[in-house]
Amino acid sequence: MLYRRSVSLFPIPYSLFPILIFMFAGAAAAAEIRPNDNTRPAGRLEGNRLTLSLVAAAGTISPEGPHVRARELSAFGEEGQPLSVPGPLIRVTAGTEVAATVRNALTYDLTVHGFCEGRTKCGPVVVPAGTSRTLRVATAVPGTYGYWAAHGEAALGDRVFADSALGGAIVVDPPGGSPPDRIFVLGILADAIDPSLTIPFIPTINGASWPYTERLHFTVGQRVRFRIVNLSEETHAMHLHGFHFEVQSNGDGTVDRPVPLAKRRLQVTERIQQGHTFTMQWMPARAGNWLFHCHMVGHMTPDETQPPNHDPEDMRAAGGMAGLVMGMTVTGPAAPAGAPLPETDALTLRIAREETKEPKHPRYLVEFPGRQAPKVDEGSVPGPILVVERGRPTAVTIENRTPDPTAIHWHGIELESYYDGVPGFSGMEGSVTPPIAPGADFVARFTPPRAGTYIYHTHWHDIEQLSGGLYGPLVVLEPGQRFDPAVDHVAIIGPTYVPGVPEPHVLNGRTSPVPIVFRAGVANRLRLINITADNVNIVVRLVDAGELSTWTPRAQDGAALPRPLQIAVPARTRLTVGSTFDVEVAASGPRRLWLEIRRGSGQWLLQAPVVVR
Repeated sequence: MLYRRSVSLFPIPYSLFPILIFMFAGAAAAAEIRPNDNTRPAGRLEGNRLTLSLVAAAGTISPEGPHVRARELSAFGEEGQPLSVPGPLIRVTAGTEVAATVRNALTYDLTVHGFCEGRTKCGPVVVPAGTSRTLRVATAVPGTYGYWAAHGEAALGDRVFADSALGGAIVVDPPGGSPPDRIFVLGILADAIDPSLTIPFIPTINGASWPYTERLHFTVGQRVRFRIVNLSEETHAMHLHGFHFEVQSNGDGTVDRPVPLAKRRLQVTERIQQGHTFTMQWMPARAGNWLFHCHMVGHMTPDETQPPNHDPEDMRAAGGMAGLVMGMTVTGPAAPAGAPLPETDALTLRIAREETKEPKHPRYLVEFPGRQAPKVDEGSVPGPILVVERGRPTAVTIENRTPDPTAIHWHGIELESYYDGVPGFSGMEGSVTPPIAPGADFVARFTPPRAGTYIYHTHWHDIEQLSGGLYGPLVVLEPGQRFDPAVDHVAIIGPTYVPGVPEPHVLNGRTSPVPIVFRAGVANRLRLINITADNVNIVVRLVDAGELSTWTPRAQDGAALPRPLQIAVPARTRLTVGSTFDVEVAASGPRRLWLEIRRGSGQWLLQAPVVVR
């Protein structure tokens, strides 16, 4: 089956047994751990010196709201203040001297990362149980960083059990100060062991799990800046609904690298590895409710392996989602009316369901009746390519002819909130998007402002709809252009269901893809799409006689790349879930190439022959 938010504990390393004992002991005496919104810097600043006293201790936290029992964890806090997840924010101006005393009130030794021993040596520092160490923070270079701790020599990716909450953000501002921003620390908190010896993991942002994460409020035209710090044990794909954003810097927790202005790209999804950071900026242009979330299905849905434990009313108002999700309300005036719009392009998207030999895993069929919609393959999955025109109003009547409720999200499209496709959340107060009930219709309207490659897919948080094929490519062309499948090719990587195979993938609906045929001697556009359930680390390569071919990147997430990035490069790209990437291939022929799909580890997943003729 596809990704689940739990993991077997066997075999358990001996080094983890002290933590297991902690998880069962002293719960009644544990202190309260509070979520930390990262808006208040910790410590006492006197002149150019910050003095900070931290303590690591045991406590309990309820990241999934008051209806769910508290989890027992270790956490940092300031001496004399409540423990918090994430730990206290360390924020100073570049060049500030920071003296941080870390007291370990736990029953086991901690290895602390992100601080410096003395004034020069930076690296892991062991703080034995019951002792204190005075450490320093490197503040010479402005940027976004993080600190974290673990039992023994555990790496960040191996932190589970109590240590999963031990960490916080470090921000070093330039001497002139930084633009206003918000800081979000991503975490996956572990629970105490249950009788079945599995750990339910709880994805969190700033110590809370949707629908109990902080609700953000912005205004139309406001410049919004986020700093994202990933202190969880997994990589994430952070996706913004309704707008593109610009990544301004990327870091690995100890080094933060600004992206040169000329190479900053617009995108709707950004991959962030364990321990890494990025800074993003965007500007809401339309009022309504919007989401910012990890696009891994297992990180934005209730844990299907656990009994329902959220308040039903809270879940109805949260779009059926749970986990690593932030909700944002944008207020402000509507955009002024411009020139008269061209005639609306009206079409119908009909969804049917086909029963299979596996009753719990039906196949969902998408068609556009009355429209000659091109297909990426003659099979039923993925859905046909929806081709629309930039600047032309589009009205899509979604007909749900299945026995299940559903919703369609227009991934990457800039549109009004009501049509964004998150039932129970999209829209505004008094006008909230409903689910599309069995037998019902819903009209979605949008006027795409830019040509590019996008996705339509189910936003009903039932993994069976996505793995059953309820997704497809959305291509926006310039006015007057026609989609020519002889030179315009879609390669969409999605999920499917194969009994006994964890998270199986298909390329253009097949585990054994049919050839992609390029026309020789002309520029062929290849539109790469990753709409898998959880694969944040797909690597796509175009191989010629065993060696990498070349291609020219043109666009990402529907937005044209900056000119300095539109140059011929070796044909290899990393494609995270929820991303699209357009490249141009000028292939001479006749010849045969191979489009390879692998995991980031190099593990082979799929390949399709590419025939040039």
